[in-house]
Amino acid sequence: METCGKHKNDNAFVYVVCGADEHINALNYSIVCIKKYSLFPIIVITDSKRNSKKIEHDNIIDIPTPENYSHHAASIFLKTGLHKFLPPGKTYCYLDSDVIALSEEVNSIFDFKPEPILFASDHCTMQRFSPYAVNCGCAEKTKEEITQLESEIKKHNPFFHSEKLQENNYFREFHRIAISIRNNPIKGLRLAIRFLCFLYFTHKKYFRLNQNIRYNRKNKTWIDNKDNAILFHVLNYYKKIEKESPFRFRFLKMSWVNKSGKNVYNCSCEHLSEAIKNKFNVHITDNNWQHWNGGVFLFSDISHNFLETWHQWTLQAFEDPYWKTRDQGTLIATVWKFKLNKKQRLQKKFNFIADYYNPENTYCEGKGFTYDNFRTAFNPCFIHVYHQFGNKNWEIWNAIENITGIPYHE
Repeated sequence: METCGKHKNDNAFVYVVCGADEHINALNYSIVCIKKYSLFPIIVITDSKRNSKKIEHDNIIDIPTPENYSHHAASIFLKTGLHKFLPPGKTYCYLDSDVIALSEEVNSIFDFKPEPILFASDHCTMQRFSPYAVNCGCAEKTKEEITQLESEIKKHNPFFHSEKLQENNYFREFHRIAISIRNNPIKGLRLAIRFLCFLYFTHKKYFRLNQNIRYNRKNKTWIDNKDNAILFHVLNYYKKIEKESPFRFRFLKMSWVNKSGKNVYNCSCEHLSEAIKNKFNVHITDNNWQHWNGGVFLFSDISHNFLETWHQWTLQAFEDPYWKTRDQGTLIATVWKFKLNKKQRLQKKFNFIADYYNPENTYCEGKGFTYDNFRTAFNPCFIHVYHQFGNKNWEIWNAIENITGIPYHE
């Protein structure tokens, strides 16, 4: 296999990890996977005194971090300071410990030039990220409202947040269908008419949604072909909740709204852009901007000024109680300072973000991976499993093990 037109010693993959065993477990698995495909050296940067578990790798750079930092902050200190700790003269591809290589195409990332740095897009926009970047109170307010709503749902839904139900993959399939219907009102209307005819003009026991999912008239529950519960539908109890609380259910969007008409589960705000303006004098003109994801990025010596600004601003944010311990808020500020907000990004195949809580984000053999229920499909070379790492009840995780041929063990 060709080396992407570059000498092996010109490039390297680099990870940063320290502290919690779960991150080192993920790193060790990620390293085994990338070793299967990589033509280039793999470097790990860590503060070994923080680790209780061994990193299974031989090319490690040990960097002491400030003792007053949490493990999380120490990892960010190392990540944003990579230009200080790595030998110059190379192009590096940074990888989060939860990023997994799936094919030899990972090497082709070095065909691109940083100029001055190259990231892929995140899976959400800046407004959605904002409540988790600064201590504005919006995330906490939303969480409180969700808790209030879900306490009402639990009174009437015996399966709500059932672990067994959530482990049933047909639960995710049902929600993919529901989202598809929500995005296609005509299709939704046709299905609604069919369902209403079933309820009021027939005596049939079951209404079949597809070959895997059906509705049981008797107990008002969606079930699979083995009679396992998939969903106790909101139709069974929404009126009771509306009577007992300020929440209302909107059928066209299949969502709960509060008394202001806002989707209860839609947490977003503009406080991050305000904080960036106040702290760093950087003006963001598009609050709904699709920001960069820090899980995979390409950099070299020409990235020094960008990385140094990101590093220093991150350290300043650590000292400001209004800012949460994250690196993406200061990354956004740095991008806009350097006027890179419209810069071309890495393709999704280099950082395909796997979100367990998005049912449209799935895998199907022969089709590949998708984040939008196969309106688009990908065969990524890097997949970013930022939560539910190692969950063998998830079709995406099972696909990872099948593709790599490498089982995960904690």
